[in-house]
Amino acid sequence: MKVLVTGASGFLGQHLCAALCDEFEVTGTFGSSATFAEDFPKVAARALDLRDAAATKALVGAVAPDAVVHLAALSSPAVCERSPEEAMAINCPTHLLEALPPHCVVIFLSTDQLYDGLRAPYLESSPAEPVNTYGRSKLAFEAALQAVVPGRWVALRSSLILGPKTPGRCKKQSFLQFCEERLAAGTPTDFFSDEVRSVVWVADIVEVIIALLRTGVTAQTSGAYNMGGPANVTRVDVATAVATALGHPAELVVAVARSSLPA
Repeated sequence: MKVLVTGASGFLGQHLCAALCDEFEVTGTFGSSATFAEDFPKVAARALDLRDAAATKALVGAVAPDAVVHLAALSSPAVCERSPEEAMAINCPTHLLEALPPHCVVIFLSTDQLYDGLRAPYLESSPAEPVNTYGRSKLAFEAALQAVVPGRWVALRSSLILGPKTPGRCKKQSFLQFCEERLAAGTPTDFFSDEVRSVVWVADIVEVIIALLRTGVTAQTSGAYNMGGPANVTRVDVATAVATALGHPAELVVAVARSSLPA
């Protein structure tokens, strides 16, 4: 089975590729990574700018995938707000879908940020009312999936992803590593105290994706699914847990209400 993973050099992408290589024929795309091909010799590494429709269609035609796991994204909400057109071009690449073989299924990493954040807990039937550009771009791609590849897609609406360091070199690790670095430096750091997320462990996401690849996506199972963990926590909770586990002073974790900051 041929699997194309976009955003393969990112945090989730690296953990996923490491798990897929022994079972699937994997092609991984990346936007900018000097080390991905060296770190993952079992993956057919391909540089790709998803904004380039011709290059995207050419790569998909050459790979002829049975499944696409679409992880690539402009994932910083702040950057998305500053560059909404770029966010839409990267996070909603409809030309990727137009190039797919007729049997190919798509597994898409969506986000909990397409909900309004005011009426939790959320079900899949809850209204999708994004409050930022990042959420709107992800919701737009869900709509494109339904329009272009109906019955052959799954969107996993993920919450904040935590996990160990990636098996290869990666520019951006998870929030756990950020906490560890700040605490180890002895730097008091502001963390949001009023943003609650259903954090999810990266290995659980990998397990979900592999299960979907093995069983396939049908008209009956196609659609959007919430994918959070069992615990609802703030960033203060996570940072405090890291400080406790590593023996750092609790006062390095400074609680700040996000609602107190400018929009």
